[in-house]
Amino acid sequence: MHRIDDRKKPAAKQSTGLRVFWFFVGAGMNYALISTPFRFLRLHTGLPIIAISAASMTVSVAFFFFWNYFVNFRTDSRKKNALARYLAAVACMWALSTFTLTLLKSLDPHYGFLSISGFPLDLDILSTQACLAGFKFLLYHKWVFPAERQHAYEH
Repeated sequence: MHRIDDRKKPAAKQSTGLRVFWFFVGAGMNYALISTPFRFLRLHTGLPIIAISAASMTVSVAFFFFWNYFVNFRTDSRKKNALARYLAAVACMWALSTFTLTLLKSLDPHYGFLSISGFPLDLDILSTQACLAGFKFLLYHKWVFPAERQHAYEH
């Protein structure tokens, strides 16, 4: 007979609710990481919109590569097992985000901002995030870093 202290305890898991919380925290940070370089490159370079979008998304992707891998999507699977899926997902989301932002900026570049209390919000960037958020969350939550499975323990 095993004492309770002798049994292997499952690793602390991250609930779906906590994943959603971190996802929204990340969304705010993501907006800043995309809009800041976008605004700077738009004002100070003559680059085409697709290059500005790609560069802005690269800044965000570089930061969130580490954010998602170490903070947001903890899992019971070994991280090296998820690395190939993660790299594929990052490349896919970078391309989709770059394309979507470029498309939105090309369709209506004059109405892309909304000012809330004097703080300008780029609606094209927010729309890009909103359009892809559900797909991105499911991609990471279900495929890249699947949530921990409940294990049956013998008593």
